[in-house]
Amino acid sequence: MFFLLTDTINKLPGIGPNLALKWQKLGVLTVSDLITYYPRKWEDWSTFSPLSTAQIGQKITVRAKLISLSHFRSPHKKMFITTALLGDESGNMRATWFNQPYLQTTLKKTEEYYFSGLVGSHQGHPALVSPVFELADHSPLHTGRIVPIYPETAGLTSKMIRRVMKTLLNTIRHQSEILPEELIKKYRLASLASALENIHFPASLTELNHAKYRLGFEELFMIQLSLAFVKRNWGQQPSRPIAPLPNFFADFQTHLDFALTSSQIKATEEILRDLSLPKATNRLLLGDVGSGKTVVAAAAIAAAVQGGYQAALMAPTEVLAPQHYYGLQPLLVKLGISNALLTGSTKTATPTEIATGKIKAVIGTHALIQKQVGFQNLNLVIVDEQHRFGVGQRYQLKNKERGATPHFISLSATPIPRTLFLTLFSDLDISYLTEIPKGRLPIITRLATANNLARVVALINQEITAGHKIFVITPLISEDLTAERASIVSETKRLTQLFPTARIATLHGRVPAEEKLKIMREFKDGEINILIATSVIEVGIDVPAATVIWIKNAERFGLAQLHQLRGRVGRSTLQSYCLIETKFDDLETSERLTAFVKISDGNTLAQMDLALRGPGAFF
Repeated sequence: MFFLLTDTINKLPGIGPNLALKWQKLGVLTVSDLITYYPRKWEDWSTFSPLSTAQIGQKITVRAKLISLSHFRSPHKKMFITTALLGDESGNMRATWFNQPYLQTTLKKTEEYYFSGLVGSHQGHPALVSPVFELADHSPLHTGRIVPIYPETAGLTSKMIRRVMKTLLNTIRHQSEILPEELIKKYRLASLASALENIHFPASLTELNHAKYRLGFEELFMIQLSLAFVKRNWGQQPSRPIAPLPNFFADFQTHLDFALTSSQIKATEEILRDLSLPKATNRLLLGDVGSGKTVVAAAAIAAAVQGGYQAALMAPTEVLAPQHYYGLQPLLVKLGISNALLTGSTKTATPTEIATGKIKAVIGTHALIQKQVGFQNLNLVIVDEQHRFGVGQRYQLKNKERGATPHFISLSATPIPRTLFLTLFSDLDISYLTEIPKGRLPIITRLATANNLARVVALINQEITAGHKIFVITPLISEDLTAERASIVSETKRLTQLFPTARIATLHGRVPAEEKLKIMREFKDGEINILIATSVIEVGIDVPAATVIWIKNAERFGLAQLHQLRGRVGRSTLQSYCLIETKFDDLETSERLTAFVKISDGNTLAQMDLALRGPGAFF
């Protein structure tokens, strides 16, 4: 059978309305979606072994007859157990299945099957434990080959998915090539049809690797191609140049209470040079946590306002946007720049004041892209942590100004390996901040365990006495019934006992926006000593007096996320500490957390995270 890529999956045999809904949960609506629903891993059951050679602990595939079969219920746990005796020319072996009563009618004595599974022990002898099986007179689909394992959902197993994929083999084999022939020859790529067939039903491990390489190449090529189009089109957008006075940057620096680092100076000069051109700026300012991106953004805002334009800075949360506003406001006032905060819960100016140009610099959340918010002459858009906004949201803000495209700068502290940044953000020019502002001390990172709890408590008491602030991070809000993960609820109880005189507050995603701002203000002003939070505080929160962050269940966070959390302290000249705690001591967890304790560079940690955990659903 042959199907069109645009055919809906309910046209496939065996997929009725109920099953189509299950597929829909996985994002599969059409034949094209189904063909590109790739396995998450593969089990190699392609090598057949005689029964007599099986060793306990091995994974094997055998071709054997079903000599005898019995079913009974365990008297202790009332578990339904099926046992079988298998035989081939080399000997016999027992197989056992648990709680699969349907096997009474599925398995037939004297029939020959393929069996694949783990060899366990029965009365000291090798025995197959819950093996997968198929009749040996069929072309194997679930055993006897390299078997794909797919992401599943309730009521939709890998076995069912493999059956559906098999009905598409003819369609897959007739897929037309989409890459240029010269690319295929140059990089020795498999054909699209061959890659798609071998990603689902590999003929060998070699063919599987060829398929992965071809499809991975194609995916990255398409990303690069689309970004190249974006960059070309963006560069062709008409834009109004922002040309500050010759002494602008030197004058700007006289209004600062600190000296800029050399990389801040270089990045600012790159941005000012871009802004002066008649084409729209499209630049990413990338710097590790605490490297001082905000002051570079302030210089760009000041340049735009001096040039007679408005500027907007959009941040992803109702905690971060006010922080940017209150952090930048003193400098903007010094520079004579009218400014306002605009979030879903807070407005320090009216839409009319923004629309008429009375307000020159507007800092806010996605509230900036609401229809009722207009600008008189917006010519600079800055987006903080741009990956947290959808592409549509970013472009809505860019398109607030009709006729000419505003200059666009995005900020990010997210430590992603340089190679991935160059891939994902190749539509942007990139400026790097590579230094930490002078006077800041390295953050001391330690593993917190039950054995050194007394030292942790003493350190926190010492810091509270000195007037410093403490973050405690948990992965959950509500209590974990298994008691394996810390939560805001459980830690509040525990820390209240450990620090009876401390003022403790909590912060998480369910707290209303106004309450979040109140809590953060009180924490910053010293009315709160310990803030117990989820990773809602991961990005951008700046509390200079915060000197300790205690991260519970550190194994639940990636290295990059742990590094972001660590960046909530060490934002002043005070000595700061990051304490990470875990109940797990497996090799991977130990390797990751040991690396985190030793390494302070975010990009190095991100590269290690990529190697240890893989990119996930990055693309």
